[in-house]
Amino acid sequence: MSTDSHLIPGALGVDPPACAEAREMLVRAEQEERAGHRAVARSLYEHALHGREVGLEPALVADALCGIARTWQLDGDSDAALDCLEVAQQVASATGLDSALGRALNIRAVILWQRGDLDAADHLYIDAHQCGVRAGDVRLTAMTSQNRGSIASVRGDITQALAHYRECISAYERLGLARELSGALNNLGMLHTDLGEWRAAASAYEKASRLAEREGDRSAQIVLMGNLAELALAQGHVDEAEAVCRRALPMVREMGDARAEAELRKHLGVIARERGEHSAAEQEFSLGSALASMRQDVLLQAELSREHAELLSRLGRYRETVQALNRSHQLFVQLRARRDLADLDRRQNRLEVGFLAVVREWGESIESKDAYTQGHCMRVADLACALARRAGFEERRMFWFRVGALLHDVGKIDIPAEILNKPGRLTAEEWALMRSHPEAGVELLKGIDVPEDVLPIILSHHEKWDGTGYPHGLSGEAIPMVARILGLADVYDALTTARSYKPGLPHAKAMEIIHADAGTHFDPGLVPLFERVLEERRDLGGL
Repeated sequence: MSTDSHLIPGALGVDPPACAEAREMLVRAEQEERAGHRAVARSLYEHALHGREVGLEPALVADALCGIARTWQLDGDSDAALDCLEVAQQVASATGLDSALGRALNIRAVILWQRGDLDAADHLYIDAHQCGVRAGDVRLTAMTSQNRGSIASVRGDITQALAHYRECISAYERLGLARELSGALNNLGMLHTDLGEWRAAASAYEKASRLAEREGDRSAQIVLMGNLAELALAQGHVDEAEAVCRRALPMVREMGDARAEAELRKHLGVIARERGEHSAAEQEFSLGSALASMRQDVLLQAELSREHAELLSRLGRYRETVQALNRSHQLFVQLRARRDLADLDRRQNRLEVGFLAVVREWGESIESKDAYTQGHCMRVADLACALARRAGFEERRMFWFRVGALLHDVGKIDIPAEILNKPGRLTAEEWALMRSHPEAGVELLKGIDVPEDVLPIILSHHEKWDGTGYPHGLSGEAIPMVARILGLADVYDALTTARSYKPGLPHAKAMEIIHADAGTHFDPGLVPLFERVLEERRDLGGL
């Protein structure tokens, strides 16, 4: 139960009947909320507001509105929650109620956090904390410290997160706030799990679980069960993780907690995947993704897409893997671009390694049809990336440039092996089919929402500076820079690689040809840069 003064009978003098009744309803509403009966709690909060026409204290009005907002937020209707919070903030601001204003700001910040707007959420937590300081509301300042600790944890600022958690845990213990202490210990357990500190995590979760059970806080118990399942999975205890999830799932459904169910579905999907139960895993990931999307939980959507992508990769469904990885990548990038989260660098790096592994496999499946071009895609990608960096490409752009480089010949996947391996001159029909591979590659990737660099590489890497290339006869600056770079690396590798009908040329002879074609076949400004790249690689033994 809240210890704020407006819920303590007589704290502000003798209660009018309406105020006394409202206080009683708010206490009952909080009890129902803890028990997970949010619809009942919301109804009680709303009934408490009925006395506002007969002089209900502004603090009670604001508290009831915050309670309604909290239940809407937990039920997934953040717009309804924000509407209530807007009125609560107006009431609190107009009457100088810092505690009430801080509570409203704190709930608003929780909603922004869920939507991925972490910077805005952190600013609101700071504002709410200052409200608590002005009002002498230790509970509020502890709560905002706890929430700022969660943001610091996601950002990878472990020292700051621990400081926030220790501050709020100490405050909750002094105040005797068992429910809030349970939540803070849960957050501490999550941090220890992320750090691989299993015993410390288990200890924090055990203490939090005892408190949540004692308080009858079913919402907290469900959150803790999900985190205990994650801890078990992190240690490879699959059976234990499943048992926890199966116990939690009926409770989650009864309470209608969509976000908690999405988290459990993610864990169950991982469990099924690790057991080789691929159909069950796909179903769990699909259910979880739908729920996370409904709740507008950006981070959970990204995590579900990543786990689903790993399943698809194991099944050899590479096109779908690329799509799922790209969805996850976009969501992580969205969070990073808007929040600059250090922790997402680690997540994105792990994602990109998986993405590139899939793309390499796809490229190798193309090369397997052509016995004389083994490793071509990888060599060309390495050369092209080195030239792109020399040309001034930002490092953040290089991931998708490498994806396009590895997939530049993906359209050859449907060209018969006998044409790819033909030792003599191609017929007109065969040459026409070979020349179709850039457009075939783009068609193959249709529906995959890749960044802008990828498709131009695939489509235009055979265009020539003088307009005599294919498929569209582009010339000069009309040829995308990414395609000009790739085309140069592609030709160099073709010249220096042995085929059935010709030996590979030495480096000097290949560069002689490239210099001769600068301004006709190749961008004349790139050729000197490419030569310097090759010289550096030769000096380092890379050629």
